[in-house]
Amino acid sequence: MTELYFDNYLIRSYKETDAKSLSYNANHPEINKYLADGFPFPYTIETAKQWIKFALEKDTNLFFAIVSKDEVIGGISATPYSNVHRFTAEVGFWIGKEYWNKGITTRALLTFCNYLFTKFDFNRLTAKVFEGNEASKKVLLKCGFSLEGIHPESVFKNDIFVTHYTYGLLKKDFKYDR
Repeated sequence: MTELYFDNYLIRSYKETDAKSLSYNANHPEINKYLADGFPFPYTIETAKQWIKFALEKDTNLFFAIVSKDEVIGGISATPYSNVHRFTAEVGFWIGKEYWNKGITTRALLTFCNYLFTKFDFNRLTAKVFEGNEASKKVLLKCGFSLEGIHPESVFKNDIFVTHYTYGLLKKDFKYDR
């Protein structure tokens, strides 16, 4: 079982007992607004149970909980690419609204990137951010990611087309001591 500690927080595998806190912290329209449709709103306890079951069964993907005092307050993941892109993974993250603007997500992402670069053969990490999600853009920049592309109206979310931004980070450019 993976356990990555940072500050007073932990990144770890999900547990079946996480459904209540996962549902509570994920159930906010401002979180759903900037994530793929697979992250629903409302985020019910049943949704949380289904996600936990999926995350625990998927050994090829890296889906983890961000935890404070055994309460899931967010999530962080990496999805490895394949074929000629097999040394790249796409990272994603979210954190419950009451934990916004506290630096937790930045520290979590730095810790997670360090884990991905040291425990796996990844040479590059990428992330996609929807238009309007300035907080995630700032987190990525603080962690050393660079803006690599702007994709106008490439995402259809909440009945409108929005731009998404692609960020990337090479292993050789990563500095964990930020």
